[in-house]
Amino acid sequence: MRLKSKILPFWLFTLSAIFILIVSQLIQDGSFMDGMLYICVSKNLAMGNGTFWNLNFSQTYLTSFNEQPPLYFGLLALFYKVLGTSMYVERLFCFACFAVNAFFIHKLWKKIYSTNPLIASHSWLPILFWLSIPVCFWAYINHVEETVMSVFTIASIYFIYSALFLNQKIIRNILLGGLFIFFASLTKGIQGLFPIVAIGAYWLVVRGLSFKKMVLYSLLLISVPAGLYFILVLANHDVYDSYQRYFETRLVKTFNNVGATTGNRFELLFILFQELLPIVAISSLILFFTKKYKVVDNEDSNHYKTIFWFLLIGLAGALPLMVTLEQRGFYLVTVMPFFAMAIAMWLSPQLTTLIDKIPNEHKGFKIAKVTALLLLLISIVFSVMQIGKSKRDEGILKDIYTIGTIVPYNSIINMPKDMVNDWSIVCYFQRYLDVSIESENKHTYFIIRKDLPKALVPNNYKLYPIQTTDLDLYKLSE
Repeated sequence: MRLKSKILPFWLFTLSAIFILIVSQLIQDGSFMDGMLYICVSKNLAMGNGTFWNLNFSQTYLTSFNEQPPLYFGLLALFYKVLGTSMYVERLFCFACFAVNAFFIHKLWKKIYSTNPLIASHSWLPILFWLSIPVCFWAYINHVEETVMSVFTIASIYFIYSALFLNQKIIRNILLGGLFIFFASLTKGIQGLFPIVAIGAYWLVVRGLSFKKMVLYSLLLISVPAGLYFILVLANHDVYDSYQRYFETRLVKTFNNVGATTGNRFELLFILFQELLPIVAISSLILFFTKKYKVVDNEDSNHYKTIFWFLLIGLAGALPLMVTLEQRGFYLVTVMPFFAMAIAMWLSPQLTTLIDKIPNEHKGFKIAKVTALLLLLISIVFSVMQIGKSKRDEGILKDIYTIGTIVPYNSIINMPKDMVNDWSIVCYFQRYLDVSIESENKHTYFIIRKDLPKALVPNNYKLYPIQTTDLDLYKLSE
């Protein structure tokens, strides 16, 4: 009971952070363009537009969508089929991914410290560290695919850890680890395969098995995704066609730097360091207090080899991303749990010893409990207050909803060629109105941003009399 009372304020604070950084943002309208694109494809799949192996975005753009493998879309489509197509369904899906990821971090921490109940009780620490990484909470409120892939990669490492470090049902757990690696690759392609290095990294750092066993176990791990892909391709020709299109439309362009976002291959390392700064700041604060109160940690509580193992896995997922010049911060989301776990393990012996020294009756500790509870209540109220608001593109969203009262459902409307790359608008129309957009053939309605020249509006279109802030709607004259 005393132990639970000790950790309660920290769990309350962690829950408060979840509400403020995740829930309060998820509950609002609007999304990053890539995330909204994936939402549209998933919704179409749920409604019978496209198939699992041949996805569809709209009637006019990306009629055959092959930018990514299909598992993310299939899982979200399943949510839509069961719960309906409300905006809050995709929000629930994203939060479910966050919750499952946090659950595996919690379970992995418990396994690591199964012989040390004091440190094991502080699984809030790696969760808080992971949550505090800006790109992580940003990803979970913007629906990027890495949120699903991260669930599978942390799950695979959970089972591989059980096999290697604890010798628990070695063959079964390695096979399960391989199964989740398969799911990760079916979500994000070759980026999802990085946990296959886990056994080699264990041999290199821990030296807990022979080279021969390391090779055999690694082959067993790799054989699961390889075997499943082989069976899928043999059983269904659509799988081969789907991956051929994915290779041609995505991978070839990526490795040819068609979508390059930087001219420096090492930029991702700088982004990685930058994203870990909040953890560095929290760690510095913890170290300040442990030094101030002269806390001496128990050497038996340190798991240095495990820490290095996690760091190697994280680097194995991050460094290969530098092969191309298409480098985006959210690509790192899937490796962040391992860096968060490693840093939390490094600090946990000192921190838990410091916390354990504080008596429950201490005035400061009582204040901390009350403050943490108040903070949680405030964060919940704050989150509820965000219902009905937009975290981005507020004006455009209001205009689209207004236009939706006029433009028929499941129709096609025009926009000028100058707006064809305005994917946020294209995606919002598709997501909320099932309206496809094109710039070629004439249709009944035409939209244009108010700040663009009206000379871009074709002849025979007249301004439709509605109140909007960012978009004008025109109708073709009869």
